[in-house]
Amino acid sequence: MTNRKSLSDRPRRIELRDDVLVIDEDFHQEVLAGASRRTGKRLESEGLPFIMVTGVKYRPLNAGRAWLADRITRKQPQKRRRA
Repeated sequence: MTNRKSLSDRPRRIELRDDVLVIDEDFHQEVLAGASRRTGKRLESEGLPFIMVTGVKYRPLNAGRAWLADRITRKQPQKRRRA
């Protein structure tokens, strides 16, 4: 007899001192505008934080948002050329 819980029996959020872990699927909906698991996996290889808890992938909500915000690029105005 195994004690395996189904995904629906697992908590969708885990409260931490300074952050909250959300299940991967919810993170994609809330933070990544409904992005696919494949996009999440690609971003993960670029540094998007995650943690596995009892075989389920969770992402820290605040740290994930901060990581995403750090990736915003701004176009620098071109310097005017002197004639």
